[in-house]
Amino acid sequence: MEKGKKGRKAPVKKTRNLEKSRKEILDAAFWEVFTRGFQGVSIDDIVKKTSMTKGAFYHQFPTKLDLGYALVDEVIKPMTYARWIDPLKTYENPLEGILLQLKNLIGKADPQELRYGCPLNNLVQEMAPVDPGFKARLQDALNYWIDGMDQELKRAKKAGYLREDINTRQVAHFVVMAHEGFYGMLKGLEDPKAFNALYDSLKRYFEILKA
Repeated sequence: MEKGKKGRKAPVKKTRNLEKSRKEILDAAFWEVFTRGFQGVSIDDIVKKTSMTKGAFYHQFPTKLDLGYALVDEVIKPMTYARWIDPLKTYENPLEGILLQLKNLIGKADPQELRYGCPLNNLVQEMAPVDPGFKARLQDALNYWIDGMDQELKRAKKAGYLREDINTRQVAHFVVMAHEGFYGMLKGLEDPKAFNALYDSLKRYFEILKA
């Protein structure tokens, strides 16, 4: 062994944690887009909310649209499922779960948060009409939500909580529409008390569906 090389360690290369960097950007972008709209924020606005340079941003997302698409696919779509579908699996009767989730996540929400509406619905209204890439991804997110709701309603039907003649797919569409309608109305009215009227209407609708 050559003199001076004994015990010498190879230099450690510093590598960026790309997954962590991507998450940091998406987390910052989510709040900015949620509160200001996709078209209302710039890349500079988002970069300022992170610990990264603009170069690091572009390494992850070559364009602002790439960021927007990832925001739908990697943040909003799974977040919607985690909030509105996964919890239903813990209820013997999914219909009760739907109502309780609505009460917990919307009825008891901070009014300051409700004034911003629903992240998914906001982007549907803002971006689906103007960009085909956004439209396709937002439709996929909505269908993913509807599919999950349909599966839970099928489970309710099999357990005897829904009438046999009920078309669960149609009900799933209606329930998802109701969720988005709740957010839209409360955002527009800026009156949290309006939740009770909307909630009672959906509750009466469920009574009609019961076996």
